[in-house]
Amino acid sequence: MYSIRVSTFFSTASTPDRVSNHHIASWRVRAPWVAAIAFALVPVVFTAGASAAAQLSGASEAGAALTLAAGAAVSAILGLVVMRLSPPRVRDYGFRRPRQARAALWFVPAAATVLIILRAQGIRVDAPTIAAYGVLVAAVALNEETWFRGIVFAILRARSTRSAVVGSSVLFGVLHLANLAGGADVGSSILQVAFAALFGLVAAQLLVLTGSLWPAIAWHAAWNFVSFIGGDATDSRSLIGLGAACVVMVGYAALLGRRTPSRPDGAATTDAPALP
Repeated sequence: MYSIRVSTFFSTASTPDRVSNHHIASWRVRAPWVAAIAFALVPVVFTAGASAAAQLSGASEAGAALTLAAGAAVSAILGLVVMRLSPPRVRDYGFRRPRQARAALWFVPAAATVLIILRAQGIRVDAPTIAAYGVLVAAVALNEETWFRGIVFAILRARSTRSAVVGSSVLFGVLHLANLAGGADVGSSILQVAFAALFGLVAAQLLVLTGSLWPAIAWHAAWNFVSFIGGDATDSRSLIGLGAACVVMVGYAALLGRRTPSRPDGAATTDAPALP
């Protein structure tokens, strides 16, 4: 019924990266940080709503996981709709086959972190809960990567690739403070913020290098899965495993950082059409 001239707020383009040589979506906005924060809050709101619904319903662990998965799935679909309505192709946000796998060491370090956590924590939940967690991690990974490494990254990338990599990672980490509302203690929440920022850094670097969100989505889902089925344990063995995984991530981030560009995008942009 109403038309909004989106071009008054932003213009968009998909420009190739100097190193990865992939077209990656980029939005030029008047207030990039305001827009990035606003979009980053979308998956947080859906997750908070689903979490509240699960708690109020008194659902079992498996039931709560499926409720959270439903909220994440709806949020992910909304993110895909936003991508579809914008001028860049959805594939330019990263929904395509990854390239440059060799430069990313065939993602072996990412897989190694998952195996380290699985070895350290083991499996501590029953079969029905494992199945529910499988659904949950798939929905959450798609949701968070769509918004943070897809939409938020595209907004900040208009400034520079480095701004997008660092900025999207910081937002991803800081917004994990929302776990405090779910009853998490301050200490563990701060650690999770730091870890999430590190994870986001590597995930964003993988996007730039490979031109694809799929490696980060797969890694995100696998990491959450082994963490959940291990009961998010905090015993000494589990913490040692987490520390070892973080060391691998830091090394991987350093390697990927040398292989990803930091230049601003090109000036050529196209106005976004009016949305119905």
